[in-house]
Amino acid sequence: MNAAETPVEKWRLRKTRAEATRELLVQRFPRCFMPKGQPKLPLQKGIRQATRAAAPDISARRLHEALSDYVHGRTYLRAMTAGAARIDLDGWPDGIVSEDEAREARVRLRRADRNAAHKGADHGHRDAA
Repeated sequence: MNAAETPVEKWRLRKTRAEATRELLVQRFPRCFMPKGQPKLPLQKGIRQATRAAAPDISARRLHEALSDYVHGRTYLRAMTAGAARIDLDGWPDGIVSEDEAREARVRLRRADRNAAHKGADHGHRDAA
């Protein structure tokens, strides 16, 4: 089995591709996509289709990976508050975040925080062994 075929290596490859594509999105659509670590704004519904139309050279797979990485990040999830404006590729308002969407973001954020805390606790345990 090729080392790149292990689940961990596949995940790392997807993560590397997602980050590279995110950087490309930040360059092309700087009023919409923010760099890692910077505050984010909720994206318009249908952002995937809008981005595919505006950037057909980015494969559907790479775009999916990048957008998934973007919208599942803690900074983005924190921005998903009820009533917050969503933005389009040019940074213009295009819809708002509903209460249900905000609630789902809070659930995902709590889950991400628990997972991070669990990984940190596991890491500390391994170091102590």
